[in-house]
Amino acid sequence: MAFIVVKNGDAEDVGKTFTLSEHTSVVGRRTSQTRPEIELNDEVVSRRHLEILFTDDKYWVRDLGSTNGTSLNDDRIIGGKLYLLKHNSKIGLGIEGGSAHTLLLFKESEGTDVIHKKRHSTDKIPSVEWLKVDERKKEVYVDGKHKKLSRKEYELLLFLYKNAGNICSREEIIEAVWPDSKDFSAISDATIDQLVHRLREKVESEPSKPLRIISKKAFGYMLV
Repeated sequence: MAFIVVKNGDAEDVGKTFTLSEHTSVVGRRTSQTRPEIELNDEVVSRRHLEILFTDDKYWVRDLGSTNGTSLNDDRIIGGKLYLLKHNSKIGLGIEGGSAHTLLLFKESEGTDVIHKKRHSTDKIPSVEWLKVDERKKEVYVDGKHKKLSRKEYELLLFLYKNAGNICSREEIIEAVWPDSKDFSAISDATIDQLVHRLREKVESEPSKPLRIISKKAFGYMLV
């Protein structure tokens, strides 16, 4: 099972979560003639804007010939064609000037393979020889030496530490470090990169040649 979160759009819609059924869910604007499974209030959304289908154990999105278009991860999609959805895929509705009026975030539930790869809070964290994090005292020790971190630096390091050995996407980092953000697009790649840079300055012996917080181009960051 999976669900959709409204990250940006009409004020009445932002923050809403819709559970997706394991067949077809139509996304659109409710009228006296139509009532889609996922109702949105933004005027740029068509009555039957798009549909999300579950087939072959995967979720797919298809634009239903909407008036103002649909995008997937900032790329406009072709009406009638199926596109695969992955955890944290961004679906935009009502495209104007390259940006979407309404932004939906696709999330996979605990029952999917993607989430099974993630470490649960009760799972044992792999040993990281150079790092010790005392969550109760909010203290960090690198190579046995106490390091003073800003709140955001600490939250980023803690998240990477709990997922040591796994690639953490930018979207996942935003959720962990900026949990109150209602619009992912408000946190730029440059903001994340600058935070990572500042953290590397405190944990790497050679920040310009990072060996502990490494980047995976087009995927995210990983602590090793």
